[in-house]
Amino acid sequence: MTLHAQEYWRQRFAADREQLEQTRQEGLAQASKAAEAMRERWPQIRAIHVFGSVLDDRFRSHSDLDLLVEGLPPAALLDAIALAEGAGPLPVDLKRREDLNDDLVQRLLRKSQTL
Repeated sequence: MTLHAQEYWRQRFAADREQLEQTRQEGLAQASKAAEAMRERWPQIRAIHVFGSVLDDRFRSHSDLDLLVEGLPPAALLDAIALAEGAGPLPVDLKRREDLNDDLVQRLLRKSQTL
């Protein structure tokens, strides 16, 4: 590979990493906005956590925003997903705490951030 090609790819990879980090930061902002909007719409929500790759170096261009919500009414699940997706660029994987077993919840909470 020529020096010119090496420099091109070095710059390209750096720009890709920068863009990915910007998208990850937008995803974290999306999580905060979504949590605020969900609490306003459903005041009975007791807790909202973000977990998954958006919190660490596993985040990729195809990553989504993982949210765990405690106290969301079952019938509100699709509305909450739509609200969260409308708050930013990432698709949302929203889970109701009440739908999961305790072992899974504990694993998710170990590497989560409370919103």
